[in-house]
Amino acid sequence: MSSPIGGLLSAPALSARRAITDADAWEVRLAALATLGHYDGLTFVTTDNADAPARYNLVDDPAAEPTVRAAVDQAAHSATTVQLRTSVPLADGRMASAALVTPLASTEAFGGALVALRVGRPFAAADAYTAVGIAEIVSLELARSLTARREATERRQAFALYELARYALFSEGLDETLQSIAMLLATTLEHEAAHIWLRRPDRSLWRHAAYPPDRLPFETLWENEHDALWGALRERRLVRMSGTAAPWIPSNTGDALVVPLRSDPRPVGILVLARAGTPYGYDDVEMADVLGTFIGRVVASLARRPTEPSRPGDAAEPVSERESEVELAERS
Repeated sequence: MSSPIGGLLSAPALSARRAITDADAWEVRLAALATLGHYDGLTFVTTDNADAPARYNLVDDPAAEPTVRAAVDQAAHSATTVQLRTSVPLADGRMASAALVTPLASTEAFGGALVALRVGRPFAAADAYTAVGIAEIVSLELARSLTARREATERRQAFALYELARYALFSEGLDETLQSIAMLLATTLEHEAAHIWLRRPDRSLWRHAAYPPDRLPFETLWENEHDALWGALRERRLVRMSGTAAPWIPSNTGDALVVPLRSDPRPVGILVLARAGTPYGYDDVEMADVLGTFIGRVVASLARRPTEPSRPGDAAEPVSERESEVELAERS
């Protein structure tokens, strides 16, 4: 039989915890780092606030306190560790009386500071050295998480472009192709809605595809109805609309992109992408711009095929030539 003393001196058994989401993984990491530094509460604040919800034994974000926010800004800009007195409630019901703010290892992608909290006792000089090491560990984990998210985004974008190329090569019907493209963009690239509007010779826009379908009460627009339409079609540039209400954008939309479908000599229409949750970032805007050029070429290619079925008001086949004739007539 094993000695009971040997059992007491052996390493404690740790229960396995499954991290389903990235927030769960950060909860485990911060709990271990807080034990290492003898902290009663621990969190970090990044410049883009992408990982702000990750906290250990905290009810709210301590950076909401003006003094802590000022210490975070000072630590991030001066690269120095700051200690201050504060009153921050903890999840276990106690009140933290001291905070230690240490800058993270800043990179091109993010910057910020680590915020450690204690109850009833201040931080010493040795704690500052420990906090610097813990901040480096957090910075490495943040960089790894950011790289993983970027790789996942790049895989989704590559898959979307591959599918678009397949539609362009093997599809024959314009309406069916555009509807498939709209569904692909919404489901693969995390858009709440994706609408494709094509131009007609009378300078109006006809909604050829929408996902989810049947969310808008009408199917016709005019170029001069909104500045975003004018900017996309006349100036050939992507227009971002944040919190702007428009009848041709799905309701409950927090952020929308109006992308010109570029084709020579003028855009053949617009692509409208909408999202209700996370705002669009730089990568989303850049990808949408690429999609506008790609889809515009797909539309122009399908419109030139003689087997393309036509319907009243269809704008695809004669857009460029007939529009050029209208402009020459107006100039003369």
